[in-house]
Amino acid sequence: MKNIKQKTITGTKWTTLSTIIIALTSLVKLSILTRYLEKEDFGLMAIVTVVLGFINLFMDMGITTAILHVQNITKKEYASLYWLNFCFSIILLLFIITISSPVSVFYEETELKTLLNLMSLGLIFSALGRQFKTIELKHLNFKLISIIDIVSAIIALVLAIILALKGFGVYTLVYSALTQFLCSNLIYLFVGIKKNELILHFKFTETKRFLKIGAFQVSGQIINYFNKDLDTLLIGKLLGTEILGGYSLAKQLVLRPTSLINPVLTKVATPSLAIYQNDNQILRRNYLKLLNFVSTLNFSAYLILALLAHVIVTVLYGEAFKYISPLVQILCIYMYLKSINNPIGCLIIATGRTKLEFYWHLLSLVVFPIFIYIGSYYGIYGVASSQSIFMIITLYPFWKILINKMINVKFSEYLYSLIPNYRLKAIKNYLKGKK
Repeated sequence: MKNIKQKTITGTKWTTLSTIIIALTSLVKLSILTRYLEKEDFGLMAIVTVVLGFINLFMDMGITTAILHVQNITKKEYASLYWLNFCFSIILLLFIITISSPVSVFYEETELKTLLNLMSLGLIFSALGRQFKTIELKHLNFKLISIIDIVSAIIALVLAIILALKGFGVYTLVYSALTQFLCSNLIYLFVGIKKNELILHFKFTETKRFLKIGAFQVSGQIINYFNKDLDTLLIGKLLGTEILGGYSLAKQLVLRPTSLINPVLTKVATPSLAIYQNDNQILRRNYLKLLNFVSTLNFSAYLILALLAHVIVTVLYGEAFKYISPLVQILCIYMYLKSINNPIGCLIIATGRTKLEFYWHLLSLVVFPIFIYIGSYYGIYGVASSQSIFMIITLYPFWKILINKMINVKFSEYLYSLIPNYRLKAIKNYLKGKK
């Protein structure tokens, strides 16, 4: 028990360091590239990212979740899962090549075909090291993960600056992203083979229990991904890639606080909570503490970002993009509400109740597009506002369908855990894992 707590504390420190550095490199990259790239370039890349991110969910097949949840896995099972995932990535690569033309025709952007085909290589790169990274995460080896991610992000940043200065345009975004994928996954592959020894073995029956665990979650994630990026897809089609470019930059900025805060906590909490999957009392207590900490940090960050939106946008993106400041302020409300729902993934993996997540995302798929569609009549501000309204309305159903079913917590307890807690003692206790 003491060893787990110590690893959790150490993991939090390393994950915090890597998340901060990666977030800073990403911000520096965006700040520089907005001076050299056109608005349409960011719009095109937003569409490419959505399409490939969606396909990437199919490639994982819920295997990552299953590996984190199952506590005893044999070497042969690991090998079967690895080769299954690798073969499936090749199938998806061919699928992307097939659909790239129809997608470019749909958005009336011929360059989308080339961009999609190039970025699809990231699927193969990801397949090389994904499983080995998951194994390190399972063993709470956050120091190694952090170092690899930091090195890859810095290399990608340097390359992006060089390519931007040489006038590569939108391909700057593509090549820097591919480089980051390749660097990190090659290192994970090298370290993984050295530590765990990858064997040439495959037996489909050995993968069945993992696929069964991950099936509902990956189905839910696919549906949720469509919900999450429906705004991008609609704006790109209805309002054009130039407007989408501005919206995409606003959304990326608003994503920074939660992408900086949540991974630090959830990466460490996910394997830690999974260890206590059979003790509901500890699981409930630790989850509510996690939720309170997430809410406190995100509320503070988004309040500051909303108040200083004009200044931050001008400094990061330049005068040409200052018109997106009100959009950033509206999206701050939505992203804060979304950030407090994010830790549910830790609980899903710990309990193995992936079916509940699937049902929730299925319900959201029916309701969320209605809000987005109505909001689209009022432009990008309407789309942003409709997302915030959706998050507020679904607060109770989210608790009822997911949280209460898994850890049997009252709605009042759940709401209380969302109230920001600025007591220094409470923060120290969370980091130390105390009651």
